[in-house]
Parts: sequence; structure tokens; C-alpha cells
Amino acid sequence: MEQQKIIDEVNYHKAQKITESLYKSGLISFDEYDKLTQLNRQSFSPLFVELLPKTLDLSRSQS
Repeated sequence: MEQQKIIDEVNYHKAQKITESLYKSGLISFDEYDKLTQLNRQSFSPLFVELLPKTLDLSRSQS
């Protein structure tokens, strides 16, 4: 695996953790969470993006 792919993978996971924190803190809506998730996937192209769910249903975990 080339070094840039590894860097992109790490950066994707960091960006996604920040996105999740913003949502769980109530600073962004679920729609904004979904949009940021899509942008993270486009920007960083994680290796197994096709295996990730298109959207995440975090509303169940908030109940």
C-alpha cells in the first residue's frame, strides 16, 4: 500500500471522529452529519468506502 493511501485513511478516520463528536454534542444536525460524512469519503477516499453504509442511523443510538 502506498504511503499516501495510508495517510488518507488516517485523515478520513480523524475527520469522521470529529464529525461524530460535533453531532453527538448537538453542534450539527443529522443532515449536516450525513453531508460531512459524504465529504469526508470524497476527500479522503477510505480504502473500503464501498463497505461503509451510505448513511449512518445515529438517531437510534441517541434514544
